[in-house]
Amino acid sequence: MGFTSRSQFLLWLGAAISIAEIMTGTLLAPLGLGKGVLAILVGHVIGCFLFLLPAAYIGAAQKQTAIQSTQATFGAQGVWAFSLLNALQLLGWTAVMIVNAAQAMNGVTKRLFGVQNVVIMSVIVALLIVIWLLFDYQWLLRINNLVVGLLFCGTLLILVIILRTPSVAPHLAVGTLSFGAAVELNVTMALSWLPVIGDYTQTKQRPLISALTSSLGYFMGSSFMFILGLLVVTRTGMTDVTKLLATSGLGLVALLIIIFSTVTTTFMDAYSAATSVNNLTHNRRINFMAIIVTVLGLLIALGISMSRYENFLYFIGSVFTPLYAIVFTTYFVTKRSLPKLWNLLLWLFGVWSYYQLQKINLPLGTTVGLLLLLGLLVIVSHKIYQWRVQD
Repeated sequence: MGFTSRSQFLLWLGAAISIAEIMTGTLLAPLGLGKGVLAILVGHVIGCFLFLLPAAYIGAAQKQTAIQSTQATFGAQGVWAFSLLNALQLLGWTAVMIVNAAQAMNGVTKRLFGVQNVVIMSVIVALLIVIWLLFDYQWLLRINNLVVGLLFCGTLLILVIILRTPSVAPHLAVGTLSFGAAVELNVTMALSWLPVIGDYTQTKQRPLISALTSSLGYFMGSSFMFILGLLVVTRTGMTDVTKLLATSGLGLVALLIIIFSTVTTTFMDAYSAATSVNNLTHNRRINFMAIIVTVLGLLIALGISMSRYENFLYFIGSVFTPLYAIVFTTYFVTKRSLPKLWNLLLWLFGVWSYYQLQKINLPLGTTVGLLLLLGLLVIVSHKIYQWRVQD
């Protein structure tokens, strides 16, 4: 896919406008509004500019997909393994997005028409994702740009409704959450796009501009969605975004926001999952495979529970934080890769360390701590390896 800078910005702005982002923002309510907004901004700076920006840059500079860019560090076998992991996490995201949308649509359609059926709602969303994937990319750009603009206007309407709702006592935001854990939730949401963003910058001629445009689009959209979710709880006392939309008075507008915010995000998940599958099968019919991913996501969505949503986000962080910490350090600092087996062992150590560092409750979250730890290990290992080779 080829995109202008404006289309690139709107693509990633649209990727961030979703019910899932708002829902994750509601989880930060125990911090209160002030600390919650600070955690959102800190987490998004870390996620977008420490991770998404360099990942997008490498994809554009090397003219490779996000996962293909790991080959210099982990070899062909590493690309195969990480392609499989990425395809699975994006299939999971496809299912999560469909089930989120179906539940939210049910709440709105019940109030509007007295009808609710999670299967029908899920199928409607999946069909629209398939239609998005069938568009010629020039038409896709025009339609996606228009829809994203309308969606952003819709989210501004939601903000107005939240601010006009009488404020409730802050103690309604129950639960406990440390600042570091809140930052980590923001970071991991951005990290879910880490193995995806390079798929949409690989054809760009100006790597830095493309990377900045993409990262900034996601930063602005995602930060705003998180703040909306935080405001929903801290101002209205509601923890269910669906309930707010159903009672907002937006009517069909609320329904369309739910549907198309899901479509503009999830078609990217499906397309990038298919791109990763292509690394395994070398089947060039990526759009066709993306449709298969969407259908599989629909089937999974009909049977999953959202009770373990946070664990899913942390799983993504545990896999892709150490992966790209090693790739980034190798690409930007050491300039030369260590033996592939050693990098693999460092990655496995990083996966284990992610969960161990979570127990410490670091002030800036687990991801930053792991990035520093693995970056240092890669640099030290590189120095030792050079010394042994020269000796």
